[in-house]
Formats: sequence, structure tokens, C-alpha cells
Amino acid sequence: MTTKKLLAQALHTGDISIMSNVTSITATGDKVARIEGSVRDGVQSPAAVHVDFDVKQPSHLKAVLEETRSLGLILQPDDAVELGVLLTALGMKNKESQAVAAITEHLSALLAER
Repeated sequence: MTTKKLLAQALHTGDISIMSNVTSITATGDKVARIEGSVRDGVQSPAAVHVDFDVKQPSHLKAVLEETRSLGLILQPDDAVELGVLLTALGMKNKESQAVAAITEHLSALLAER
């Protein structure tokens, strides 16, 4: 068995609303991590991207979510890229060119850390 490699970054966000057909909660970003695939008993497990959120006290249906303290989102790397590109594009809409340059530089620095 090979050891999985974990690459993690802190994630600092404002409030994020997460909704379902039953209720909604508010969370904040905690961290993003990529766990590289590993081989166990000759079987390759795929890499995955994990996004962790800290849950604020739910405002609806406390009996359903009262004990929920954190949430996680696990994506295949290609899905994480697609979601990231779309979120980045939407978030950068109408930004000044200096802000776009700063974001591009930040992305380049993160990619260089691999």
C-alpha cells in the first residue's frame, strides 16, 4: 500500500448559504485539500479534492441539524477544476484589470507550490 499525499490550503470565506429541500444552513470555508490517489492491494484509488466548511448554528429545523458542526464536499479533480473555473469567472466578473492580474498571480503561485 502506498501512502496518500495531502496538499491542504486554508480557506477563509464569508457566510455561505447551503440549501436543501428541507432546510438551509450557513457555513464558512475552513480548508481545501487534495488527497492524491493511492494503491492498495493492487487497486488504484482516485485523487479527490475535499472542501471543508464550519457550520454556523442552523436557523431552521434544529432537531434535524442541531449536531451538525461541519460539512464536507468531495469532488473528482476534473470536477473541482470545472467548478473552480466557473466560480472564479463569476467572482471576477466586472473586476478591474489590476484585481484580475492579482488573482492570476495568486493562482500561478498556488500552482507553483505543487
